[in-house]
Amino acid sequence: MTRLTDQTTTDHDGLIIVGIGASAGGLEAIQGLLEYLPDQHRMAIVIVQHLDPHHDSLMQELLSRQTKSPVVTAYEGCPVHEGHIYLIAPGDILTIADSRFHTEKFQEPRGVRRPIDDFLISLARHSGLNAVGIILSGTGSDNSVGISDIKNNGGLVLVQRPEEAKYDGMPRNAIATGACDLILPVAEIAPVLEDFFARIQNFAIEEPSDSDFIQRVMRHLRHRVGHDFTEYKPGTLLRRIAVRMSILGQERASEYLRYLIDDPREADLLFDSILINVTSFFRDEDTFRELRDVTLPDLIARAGSEGDLRIWVAGCATGEEAYSYGIALLEVMERLNVWPSLSIFGTDIDEGALRVARAGHYSTENVSHMPTDLVQKYFRPNANGYSVNERLRNIIRFSNQSLIKDPPFSQIDLLSCRNVMIYFQTSLQDSVAKAFHYSLRENGILVLGNSESIPRVHDLFEETSRNHHIFRRMPGPPSRLELRAADGIFDKANDNNLSSVTQPETAPGAPELMQHFAPPYMVLTMQGDLLYTSEKASKYLQVGAGRPQLSILKLIRPELNTTLARLLRLDQKLDQNQSITFSGALDDKPVRLRITGRKTDDRQILIAFEALATDDVDAALTSQMVGQDNEEYLRQLESELDDVRGQLTSATEKLETSNEELKSSNEEMMSMNEELQSANEELTTTNDELNAKIAEIRDAHADMANFIASSKISTIFLDSKLRLRRFTPEARNQFRFVSGDVGRPLDDIGSDLDVFAILDDCRKVLETQTMIETDYDSRNGQAFRARIVPFESDRSTQGGIVLSLFDVTELRVLAQEAEHQRGLSVQRLAEIEDLYNGSPLAMGMLSHDLVYMRANERLAKIAGFEVDELIGKTLGSMSPALRDVIEPIAREVLDNRTRIENKQLRGGTADNPGQERVWETDWYPVFHDGGLTGVGLNVRDITEQVQLQFELRRVMQELQHRVKNMLANVLALVSRASRDATVDRDVFTALARRIQALAQTHKLLTQSNWASANLSQILAPELTAVYGADRVELKGPEIIVNARAALSLGMAVHELATNAAKYGAFSNPQGKVRLNWLRQDDGESDTYIFTWTETGGPAPTVSGDDGFGTQLIKSTITGSLNGNVEFHWEPEGLRCVLQIPVNALIEIPHESLFNSLEI
Repeated sequence: MTRLTDQTTTDHDGLIIVGIGASAGGLEAIQGLLEYLPDQHRMAIVIVQHLDPHHDSLMQELLSRQTKSPVVTAYEGCPVHEGHIYLIAPGDILTIADSRFHTEKFQEPRGVRRPIDDFLISLARHSGLNAVGIILSGTGSDNSVGISDIKNNGGLVLVQRPEEAKYDGMPRNAIATGACDLILPVAEIAPVLEDFFARIQNFAIEEPSDSDFIQRVMRHLRHRVGHDFTEYKPGTLLRRIAVRMSILGQERASEYLRYLIDDPREADLLFDSILINVTSFFRDEDTFRELRDVTLPDLIARAGSEGDLRIWVAGCATGEEAYSYGIALLEVMERLNVWPSLSIFGTDIDEGALRVARAGHYSTENVSHMPTDLVQKYFRPNANGYSVNERLRNIIRFSNQSLIKDPPFSQIDLLSCRNVMIYFQTSLQDSVAKAFHYSLRENGILVLGNSESIPRVHDLFEETSRNHHIFRRMPGPPSRLELRAADGIFDKANDNNLSSVTQPETAPGAPELMQHFAPPYMVLTMQGDLLYTSEKASKYLQVGAGRPQLSILKLIRPELNTTLARLLRLDQKLDQNQSITFSGALDDKPVRLRITGRKTDDRQILIAFEALATDDVDAALTSQMVGQDNEEYLRQLESELDDVRGQLTSATEKLETSNEELKSSNEEMMSMNEELQSANEELTTTNDELNAKIAEIRDAHADMANFIASSKISTIFLDSKLRLRRFTPEARNQFRFVSGDVGRPLDDIGSDLDVFAILDDCRKVLETQTMIETDYDSRNGQAFRARIVPFESDRSTQGGIVLSLFDVTELRVLAQEAEHQRGLSVQRLAEIEDLYNGSPLAMGMLSHDLVYMRANERLAKIAGFEVDELIGKTLGSMSPALRDVIEPIAREVLDNRTRIENKQLRGGTADNPGQERVWETDWYPVFHDGGLTGVGLNVRDITEQVQLQFELRRVMQELQHRVKNMLANVLALVSRASRDATVDRDVFTALARRIQALAQTHKLLTQSNWASANLSQILAPELTAVYGADRVELKGPEIIVNARAALSLGMAVHELATNAAKYGAFSNPQGKVRLNWLRQDDGESDTYIFTWTETGGPAPTVSGDDGFGTQLIKSTITGSLNGNVEFHWEPEGLRCVLQIPVNALIEIPHESLFNSLEI
């Protein structure tokens, strides 16, 4: 299992390091990026800018407010930590190695410094796949090399959308390199980073190597979409696959490979991801300027109005570049007034991009960088932007064509393939370069991207513009065409041999005529290579051993070499026929030849050999003549060579002198220009920082202004001579200020205040530099509190004062009212004190610690002290005999915050300890402002009352004894009378029971001093004691009833029980009685409802007349208690409902004089 990384790069423990390059306008973009950065990110972020080395940077201060991440200026040896943000120091070169930063000072002058490239190059080598390059707003091209290195090492490159950047130079240059992976708004960069690396951080491949995995993916992709990417650069493919896996949420290669096989749609999505369609109209303006000014005019002139001009734009994407060539060609043709037949072919393998190109519809943003006159001339507006007009559209044909597998166009005059081959491996670049050579006509033009470096190009093409990567096809036979078929196997289209040279069209029979009647001839290139030879001319050639050579001077017979070389030296004069005579021996035979040379219209050289008549001279003489001719020729050449050398030396010296001067001047101009540009970028960055600082000051000023306006405070600023400098709107309420008053003395301005008194206080403040607070009254009755403060002056601020006026009129009225209320409070306190001291009760107040805070004389007398002696003493120390009783009571009140009333205490007084006294006490919590402050105490001496109650109880007991005896006698008389046979015995029995019930109730009342009795104690003897608890259910709240109610209810219940025993539930052993009572208050009446319910007895018999018992119940309840009685004869048994007003039942207890007190 291997990590998804190139073997030449490292990831340094997986730490993601983000290099951000920015220049002019970068501060705003950086702040926008950091705004969306998570607080707990795990990346190290390095910000590199163009900074002025002579001024301190404010970046650390400004960015620290934008993010919670630590912001640090990098220094030599500074370690790199995740979650940190690092800044480059002004004037430093910043690089990274071994997880530490390294810095050094710039040695280069301004203009040639490239701090962004320097850092990104080192970052690419250091972090590999975990390197990220982000390019934001700025000018210039300082980033192009760095981001290319990051991309080539497997890293990620993100670029701010140029339309969003304040300065789009750096973003556009970054895009032009073809190295950027995504072009995003600033707000999306941080979220994309976080998501992308979160998914691929642990991405592993289960295959032996990355290459094997890529090959498997690419083979399946070729099977699905028909395009072969196996010879694309592995780093590019890995990055594209990783992006797709990140989107799908997959972390293992096997998962993705299975998904790619199972889902046919994924192949199309991966195909779209691999394709990078970054283009624009007239992309790289310098290259198009060179084409318009030099290259295209030459092509058009050569074609002429009768010829044709064929242009091929390979990798045209959405068509902007193809249309750019069309516009440029039409403009040049119009300028030259030469109109060849023009055909432009735009090709790409992205069918979606081609659909856009064919439609020719572009947004306003797409055409915004074009000159307005060209937009108006070649486009027409539509609802969504612009459309290409018919004139331009008709000269361009778009088609789907692969540079790898499809045959190229032929007879092409200009072929543009920019920023396509940077993604190819070297072998594929070589094959495509051969295809381009095959496709182009001789002297055809090839245009490549500025970032493309293809070694094979220089073997097949002549570079005509180094700065713009424009090449001219070298003359000669076309290269062998190597195409990959669908299965990736090479398809050899033709051989590289001389027979494939395209011959000009000739008239019928011309070849036979030239073969039989024309002299021997040869066709050479302008470089002297042999292109064609007639059959008769072969006798003048001699092929040596070894690798075949095409140079004519290598192929010509040695005897003719010097003569032919002399002729070829006349190439500048070969526009007309030039001849040289050869006299010598060939094959030991004397020969005289006239060798004639001439340039053809298609830039070739025609050599003809004409045999002349020879005199009858022998071969030796001919050989001697040849030698003499050669010696004479050599002497002539040497003489010419000496002259030329002299002239050349002189010209060279002059040229070198001029060249050095021009070079020096050019270097100085370039240096000055670069320094100015660098200084401008640095000033722009500094200006951005200052603008940010100004914005902060402006915000602070606005905050201050809003604060002053919202505070409604009258504030006046005066200078050291007490002249008006500034004032708030509220100050117009005290002074009649107008805007023109600034600069006037304060005493010249009208006011209802005593201005002279104010100025006197202001002068004191200026003299003492000490704040003064004082009050002033206005003539209209308002009161103001004034605060006069001296300025905090420094070198740039003139001294003065700040006068603030606060309207305290209402406060003064409130203060007066408060003073009045204080007087009333004192008066009321005195009244309470009089009441306290004059009260017949003994009263006191204890603190939390049970220390006496207050006591009146009566309480002090009980304790046996004077009032002053009692205050400050503890409760227990003043009453040691009662300590164990009274301290728990006081603690209970404090803990529960509840009252305890009528608590009796017994003991002796200090002045008479032997006599026991009885006191009734009330204890209550004392609160202040909602908080518990202590315990209040009331003491009443009830010794005499207790003694009186004791005597009363003794009398009541005696009375009870006598009544009981009397009722016993009555009961005896009733019993005697019952023995009389003429009297109904039931009547006597009932009467006896009534007397007994009356006696029981009388007993209970006597025990309570005839004040009240417990209801349950009245009912239980009548029911449960007689009939049993298992047959009687009593249920209801506890009620203490008065004497009248006790007698009446006792009598009524007795009658109901007697009736139940005779006719109802109690007459049957299974019968039961339930007596319930409850209180009901409906807002109009407050009553107790008693319900008597019988069950289990015989069915009741309803008679028309009320019996004696029923009449007794009704008269007792209605007459004595003002209640109501209802009888319900139901099948289950009798149900009787008694409704009695509460106030007739219960004796309302007398309320205590003192309730819980709050002071």
